[in-house]
Amino acid sequence: MLIRWKSTKTARLISLEKKRVKEFIVKHQLALFAVITLCIGWFWWAQMALGLWPMEYIIVPSSLGGISPILTLVILQKLSARKVDLDGIVKTAKVGRVQAPWLIIAAFSLPLMITIGNALSFLFGFESALNLLNPDPATLGWALLAIVPITFFPGLLTSPLFEEPGWRGFALPKLQAMYGRELGSLLVGSYWWLWHQMSNIAFGIFPSIIGYVYMLGQSFSIDSMYNLSKRNLLVAMFAHQSLF
Repeated sequence: MLIRWKSTKTARLISLEKKRVKEFIVKHQLALFAVITLCIGWFWWAQMALGLWPMEYIIVPSSLGGISPILTLVILQKLSARKVDLDGIVKTAKVGRVQAPWLIIAAFSLPLMITIGNALSFLFGFESALNLLNPDPATLGWALLAIVPITFFPGLLTSPLFEEPGWRGFALPKLQAMYGRELGSLLVGSYWWLWHQMSNIAFGIFPSIIGYVYMLGQSFSIDSMYNLSKRNLLVAMFAHQSLF
């Protein structure tokens, strides 16, 4: 009887502890998402910045850092007994006739704006040559017409899938509900920029005001298309992939 009583008491204590952990996770889910995502991402990318990985294997830490947003949501979903609902977030990625116009807008609007910006920069004398493409893609010539769609759709299963469930699917709706549309987007964009910095440093790109404003503009654009499409996660993923 004593052994059974102790066993029952232990089970109750474990159950109570699990309940406390769940309540803590649910209450602080945004802060935990930010901290865990940053720690996982920077843990791997700092190794790159310190030169601990040879270049032929650099894809390993780069990818392990890049999956930190969706990996964090997997962890939080498990610990919160699905109160943090990654599965529900992924289900908001929809494709169909109604969603098609927003998917097209998401795929083409950011590249179009960047191209127009490059053209205006040349016309106003800020650039000595008209650069509509980066040097490496430009060498591919007309083959780009085939290469872009071939690489676009498989690419959705990399950074867009790793990141967008976290940035737009999870964080943005909560922050906009708490702080309003503009401030919510500002917080997401600023954190998105911060999260990328260790990876950028590893590849020789250092923090700057211009870089921050540039990424913030991209983030606001993705947020806008995501919200206007009635928060279709696939729209955010298309817009994210279009940056490549």
